[in-house]
Amino acid sequence: MIKIVYDTHLRRRAVFVLVNLAICFLVLGVVILPATAFFAERDSRITGQRKVLARISAIAAQSANIQSIVSDTNTQLRGGEFLTGPNENVISADLQTRLKATIEASGARSRAAQALPVKTSDQIRYSGSRIEIVGTLQSIHRAIYAIENAKPYLFISGATIRIAPSLGKQGVSEEPSIQAQLDVFGAIQINGREP
Repeated sequence: MIKIVYDTHLRRRAVFVLVNLAICFLVLGVVILPATAFFAERDSRITGQRKVLARISAIAAQSANIQSIVSDTNTQLRGGEFLTGPNENVISADLQTRLKATIEASGARSRAAQALPVKTSDQIRYSGSRIEIVGTLQSIHRAIYAIENAKPYLFISGATIRIAPSLGKQGVSEEPSIQAQLDVFGAIQINGREP
């Protein structure tokens, strides 16, 4: 009888342990593991959102710099750094007139001028003109200097320079004449549009 009681008591203990283990695994599988996964995912999302917030805060901190750049750009637009006009043809004609006046003021002579096709670089449009000039070395130097230091800003993107044939009297020393062909471009802004 002791053996039967002992076996029954042992079986009850074994059943009790097995039931408790089953309940523990059930609680672990149904409650604890999903809760841990939920909190881990939430922590991961919070970390990602903190990174996004840090980037947005860094961008917002640049607001003063951006406003300064916008203000500088507006000042430059009003300051005459661009060739302006109602359309590209008017701007090109104005550029040719401006170049002829600059060249003649420097002591050189303008022989011919022609419009070059508008070109675009880095989303900025440039109007150009090819102009042929004749003069002394000093007058050509002054003309090039005046063109590149003028406002609106002009850029000489190509130049061909050669000595012109001398038509002076023989035996008289005179300064050689220089012929130059210059390709001059300037950034344009059509009135009412961005450059």
